[in-house]
Amino acid sequence: MPQFASYLSSFQTDPRWILKKFFKINIPNLSRIRIVVVSLLSGLLIVGLGYQFRTSAQKRMDEQSESKAAIESRKKARAKSESKAAIESRKKARAKSESKAAIESRKKARAKSESKAAIESRKKARAKSESKAAIESSKKAKTKKPKQQYKNIETIFNMHSIKYLSNRRIFAKGAGVVLRNFKVIDFGADKMKQYHVLIAPKNASHTYFLLVFGDDLYKGRITYDSRITVFGSLNGKSRINDSQINSGIAQRYAGKRVILVLIDKIQVKN
Repeated sequence: MPQFASYLSSFQTDPRWILKKFFKINIPNLSRIRIVVVSLLSGLLIVGLGYQFRTSAQKRMDEQSESKAAIESRKKARAKSESKAAIESRKKARAKSESKAAIESRKKARAKSESKAAIESRKKARAKSESKAAIESSKKAKTKKPKQQYKNIETIFNMHSIKYLSNRRIFAKGAGVVLRNFKVIDFGADKMKQYHVLIAPKNASHTYFLLVFGDDLYKGRITYDSRITVFGSLNGKSRINDSQINSGIAQRYAGKRVILVLIDKIQVKN
């Protein structure tokens, strides 16, 4: 027993023997091993703590960096979203503004077109109304205007003495008279295609009346056998002058007294 106890004691106090006995490892100095082991363990502990500390710090830095990145990302996303929203808002505002402008433009164009149409309509209505008024006025005038009543000149004046009356009396009584079936004494035509015709009543062949007229009153043929009826008014006294002689009236009538006639209508019988 004492030997066994001594054996155990030697086992506990001298591990080198165990290492040599069982593992065939001969370590002359155990304290060096202990130092090495302790150093390794210490190093491992320090490295582990450092790694742990660094890992925690790195984690915090990574988390902080990730947080900053996330914030920046959110900011960018928000800014991008707000930018899109702003663009969309501006587009909508522009579209709304353009739509309003287009509506206003269409309204103005419609109003202008309607105004032009209204003006044209008023013009047409006015023209139509004026035309109707003119037609009605013409009808009324024709209806109201009495037919001109011509008096036989031979019932008003003495055909032998009329050439000695004053112009005042001839003008006063010689309006609206008819010289019926007076005979042609002489006639001619000037360069202006105006007829100059000397006529006289049947019962006073030396009382002369002078007619001057153009194609607008008569375009037919006149001869010395023609009988002329004239509707008109007396225009005073005169004498046969060079104009009548140059037109073709005979020279023997130069200076003869004549009664001038303003002609409304003329009729010729050949």
